Amino acid sequence: MSWVTIDGDECNDCGLCAVRCMRCFSVQDEKMTVNATEENCNLCGHCVALCPTGAIVHHKMDRSNFLPVDRGLNFDTAQFIHFLRKRRSHRHFKERQVRRQDLETLADVCRYAPTGSNRQAVELKIIQDPQKIARLSAHTMDYFIGLIDEVDARVTRLEADGKEVPKSVRDLRTSLSRYKGIGVARQIGLDAIFYSAPTVIVFHSSDAATTPKDDCVIAAQTVSMTAMTMGLETCYIGLFTKASSAHPPILEELKLPGGRQVYSTLIIGYPKIRFFKTVDRKPVKVTWE
Repeated sequence: MSWVTIDGDECNDCGLCAVRCMRCFSVQDEKMTVNATEENCNLCGHCVALCPTGAIVHHKMDRSNFLPVDRGLNFDTAQFIHFLRKRRSHRHFKERQVRRQDLETLADVCRYAPTGSNRQAVELKIIQDPQKIARLSAHTMDYFIGLIDEVDARVTRLEADGKEVPKSVRDLRTSLSRYKGIGVARQIGLDAIFYSAPTVIVFHSSDAATTPKDDCVIAAQTVSMTAMTMGLETCYIGLFTKASSAHPPILEELKLPGGRQVYSTLIIGYPKIRFFKTVDRKPVKVTWE
C-alpha cells in the first residue's frame, strides 16, 4: 500500500510532484498517480511541500507539521553574515544551568538539519549531571596524557637504538605537543576538556548512515546558531569526539546504543565573557573554473 495518496478532487495535475520525485510519481492516462513505499520513498516530504493545492497526503509523516512557508520572511544578507560572525567558541560560563525547555527546543531543531540520503539517524545525548561530565572529562584527559606518554616513549626508544624516527611519528608527536597542558590543568584541578560547562551535548549516529559525521556536524552547527538566539553560547569539543572512538572507558560511560559513534560534541551555557568585536580570519582560497 502506498505511503502517499493524492486527493483527485484537489489535484490540478500540475505535475510538480513527478518533476521532483520520479521514483514515486508518474502520469497515467493524463492523471497523476503515486506509489510510495519503503523501497522508493525516503520520507523527504517534498511532494507535500510542493503541492500548491494540498492534494498530496503522506501517511507516514505528521501533516500538521507541514507549515505554510512565510514568503515575506527574509534576512538582510549583511545582517545575517554579521550574525554568523558573532559566533565565538565560549569556554567560560556562568554557574547557571540551561533550562530544560530551551534544550528541548534545541534538540527538536536538529530534525530540520539535512542528513545524507535523508536518513535522519542523528541522536543526541544531553548531559547535565556534573559528576558524569567530570568522569567523561577525566577519561578524555587519561586518553591524551597516555597517548602523549606512549609516543614520547616510542621516540626515546628509537633514538636510544640509533634508529630514525619515522615522519609519521614525528608529526604525531608535534601534533600532540599542544595537548601537554592537559596534564598541567589536571594537576591544578581545572577541567581542560569541558571547561566546567553546565551542559554537554553529544551528537551520535549509526555507522549505517550515509554520512554520519557530516550529519552530526551540521546538526551541531544548527544547535550552535539557534542557541545564540536564546542568549546561549557553545564550543565544539573535538578532543572528546576524537577520544570517544579510541578510549573504551568513554563509551562505557556514555552507554550509547550498539553500532553508534560520537561524531560531534558541544558544550553549552550562558556566557561569562562578552565579545565586543568580530574577529579576522584568513580569506578562503577559491579556484574558479
